[in-house]
Amino acid sequence: YTDSCAAIADWFKANWKGKEKPRVAYLTADNAMGRSIEIPEMKAYLEKIGYEFVGTQLVPLVVTSPPTTQLTWLKEKGVDLALGVMINAGAQPTVKEMVRLGMGPDLDYKMTFGTASPGHAAIFVEAMGDLGEGYVCAGSFPPLDHLDVPGVKFIHEIQEMAHPGKFNNNIMYAGGFLEAMVQVEALRLAMEKVPFEELTPKAVLENGFYQIKDLETGEVSSTPITYGKGDIEGVDEVRIDQVQNGKVVKVGLYPLRHIYTKK
Repeated sequence: YTDSCAAIADWFKANWKGKEKPRVAYLTADNAMGRSIEIPEMKAYLEKIGYEFVGTQLVPLVVTSPPTTQLTWLKEKGVDLALGVMINAGAQPTVKEMVRLGMGPDLDYKMTFGTASPGHAAIFVEAMGDLGEGYVCAGSFPPLDHLDVPGVKFIHEIQEMAHPGKFNNNIMYAGGFLEAMVQVEALRLAMEKVPFEELTPKAVLENGFYQIKDLETGEVSSTPITYGKGDIEGVDEVRIDQVQNGKVVKVGLYPLRHIYTKK
């Protein structure tokens, strides 16, 4: 979550045209997931790359009433970028209220709102359409209508073979497909060293997962997958999507910053 939010901050800063430091705040879910970005390292990184950190506003994980107070606070504080970790049940009503208050990249009060996955833009745009203009999500997968992506094309072929006429277009199908790719490759590599009958979880970890190097996924993952001892993230860049004209548009890849480190 922290690296995804840092990627959004990198992207926003790279496109910042103002003369003053951009002002950033957290607008995040009021649970352990959402508050996981409230660590000193995250604030320090944002300030290091040139932001003025303003503070935090919390919304329920599932928003049951418009977060007017929280958004008004951001507006009064002059926030340019709001970062958070939300599910769509939080992100969608939050953005709807932003629009009502005239807040957004192309509205009267210029503010961009970005979340880490699981605030998937593909799920968001299906419900919000043009109303969600400018919404940003980092750490997700290519939407399953992006047939120019090789891995997505493969997903379509597999689904048509397995259950024709019953296509599953949820973005997490891509996540599950990616997991299957990794599991199969780990088992394949492990069985090059250890007979099937002797496989154990430890053997698969050491001879399989840790040996995966530059596994191509057809761009289902943001970069090819590499694992090793002490290197369990797999990718080294974060995909960033933005809603533009009612569509999900990939706007960039930004490096993992390793904001959260195990002490």
